[in-house]
Amino acid sequence: MAASHPIISGAPILLEPGFKFRPTDEDVVVHYLRPRAMNAPLPSGFIVDVDLLSHNPWELVPEGSAEKYYFSRRVTRWPRGNRRKRAAGDGHWKASGKDVPIFSKGINGRVPLMVGLKKTMVFYRGKAPFGENTEWVMEEYRLAEAGLMPGRVMRPREGGSFGKCGCAAAVIAKKNDELSEALRNAIANLNKVPVLENPDDSWVVCHIYKKKKKCAMPRVVAQSYNIAGGGQVPFFDFIGQGNPERTASSSSSLTGPPSEKENDDTGGSTNEKACSGEGK
Repeated sequence: MAASHPIISGAPILLEPGFKFRPTDEDVVVHYLRPRAMNAPLPSGFIVDVDLLSHNPWELVPEGSAEKYYFSRRVTRWPRGNRRKRAAGDGHWKASGKDVPIFSKGINGRVPLMVGLKKTMVFYRGKAPFGENTEWVMEEYRLAEAGLMPGRVMRPREGGSFGKCGCAAAVIAKKNDELSEALRNAIANLNKVPVLENPDDSWVVCHIYKKKKKCAMPRVVAQSYNIAGGGQVPFFDFIGQGNPERTASSSSSLTGPPSEKENDDTGGSTNEKACSGEGK
């Protein structure tokens, strides 16, 4: 098998203000993982190669970023085994939950096909099966079923000669720096032919991020009532609201202690007069 090389370098890319890299699961598998597994050109350089097992997750997410996508290769524990190595950095990755299937939209009304699987893992400090749970999470995307079917890619023609136009092509090739990108691509494709190639299922895309902490809601409701009610927490009269006989007397849903304006000249309250029969 020929050596696999990154198609696009890992140089930092300047994004336009407000632009966010938010691919769907289908985008990750169809437009990034499958081309990388076939050593084909990628749509962009937002996802780069990394040896995941050599780093801690906090070393892979740049400062100021909330998440990061990487290409990585799965490594088996034994030459003929199917179990993968999960030890990484100062700890290990542990699977959480079941694999989630990823489907590609059907073309011309066809039934969607499953192209990949997504596994969620949590990073633990220390050696397996023990360790301290952390807030770092990884979503691992891998190819499955239709995603592993052979695909057509452009490969150099055997022999590597330009044929009759060898002299002209050699002259043009020396001046590639002065040519446009479209012309350089056309020259590069002169000696390529389409071939069928099977994807390398060892490639995966790793989405690494830190789980957000759940903040408890501050208890400021009663405090705000105390401030608004002059130190008294108002009471909501649910029974009075539902009683038609008391609708006229309960003009406000919030009832509090009687104010000084409700007292008459003799110092007695209006409620006391109503009970004693005065004022009728």
